[in-house]
Amino acid sequence: QPFWLAPCWSKVAWHTSRVRLAVGASGSFSMIAVRVALRRAVAAPASGIARRLQRAQHGGFSSLSPALQSKVDQFRKDVETHLPKDGKGVVFATAWLATDNAFVALMKDHFPEVLSGMNLVAIDTLHLFPSTLVCARLVEEKYGKKALWKLPQDVTTREEFEAKWGDAEEMDSADFDFVSKVEPFQRALAECKKDILVTGRRMDQAAQRITLDVWEEGKRTFNPMAPFSWTDIIA
Repeated sequence: QPFWLAPCWSKVAWHTSRVRLAVGASGSFSMIAVRVALRRAVAAPASGIARRLQRAQHGGFSSLSPALQSKVDQFRKDVETHLPKDGKGVVFATAWLATDNAFVALMKDHFPEVLSGMNLVAIDTLHLFPSTLVCARLVEEKYGKKALWKLPQDVTTREEFEAKWGDAEEMDSADFDFVSKVEPFQRALAECKKDILVTGRRMDQAAQRITLDVWEEGKRTFNPMAPFSWTDIIA
């Protein structure tokens, strides 16, 4: 499915090697070429873990490289160690990014009961790319797991958002983040009676590789994708 690496245009454009922006002789960007490149990236076959998961039969991972298979095996051990078998009290915060979707695919393949019982939480800021919403729908349908969606308080459209808080581009970034992301997420955690928070963070996401524990006891936070690299996701 093309959604795997295409949660939104900007992520596809700047975070995959498949997109090449066309630059004219004058050095200016060709917007037509950019749009074509983006569409091709979105339509590209799923790759990396995703492609192999789609080909795998009943949990078989014979097509994974030994190094990647080792990471998947460790993923399974980590889930068995840190998550309850019924998934109760577990919340996964998804932004529909490639690593987030890889986590859902791995859980569906190896721990369907845990996935069924846990909560996927998604925040609609009312300013998402249309392709993000398409990606979300495809993930929900493919893996049979509906997300709990939360919006900014007391609004359901961008027009209502702007009437209450103003144009997002003119808002202080901290204010926008709070009303459109932080507050809705806090409501979601309370509704889910969160005990364990699962993230899609990886150690290689920072400018310099960081140390990120798979399990953070003090926060009761589980980072099962920490050992995976971006290369693992798109290889």
